[in-house]
Amino acid sequence: MKSSVLLADPAGRYISAGVIQISLTNAITIGAMIVLFALAILLPFPRHGGRGRRGGDS
Repeated sequence: MKSSVLLADPAGRYISAGVIQISLTNAITIGAMIVLFALAILLPFPRHGGRGRRGGDS
């Protein structure tokens, strides 16, 4: 029961920049999502073997 009380502790660490205030946990989550999005954009899609852009058949 003690561990569930610790997980539900409302007092957390917050980052404050002017009128914007966000919890550290949410900031880390948002940062990880931005990194994954950037990787999804930058990394090339896998190509199937034998289906290249050769030839005139489309």
